[in-house]
Amino acid sequence: MKIRRDAVAISSVLFTLALLIPMPAMLGNAWTVPQTSLDIAGHVGIQNYYAPVGFASLAIIVIGLIVTWAGYIKGVRWTWFVMFLIAWGWVFPVLVLAEFRWRNMLPIAQWPPLALKGRGPQLGFAGSVLTLLLMVVALVLPAKRFILGRGVARTRPLTKP
Repeated sequence: MKIRRDAVAISSVLFTLALLIPMPAMLGNAWTVPQTSLDIAGHVGIQNYYAPVGFASLAIIVIGLIVTWAGYIKGVRWTWFVMFLIAWGWVFPVLVLAEFRWRNMLPIAQWPPLALKGRGPQLGFAGSVLTLLLMVVALVLPAKRFILGRGVARTRPLTKP
């Protein structure tokens, strides 16, 4: 078995890591039980909105892993666009922007001590930012091959030699 060490293979590994980082949190969101309540007027209210987001995020993670290892690793051009959409259409708004709270943010210099202790509200934000950075690096590494690569039509001379 030959191990490839080109930009697409490295990018595929980075995408896999980036997609597996939020998986435990999304599993936790999907496993939450909806808490129903009954008010005085007899209306039933479901107070838990994490389960649908968890299930949708797990579906996007599975789709991303399938696309990465079925087409992206082979250099199929449309898979780069799918991974671009996952990075900027799911990771950025759902993971990064959802945890972006200006009032509760500590300075970045205080994050490492809290991360080593395993606590602090910035730990989830740091994981989300790490996921986004891994995806952006994974998109940039093989961009030349996907954008200018195999699918580009080459010009031929009009006269025969």
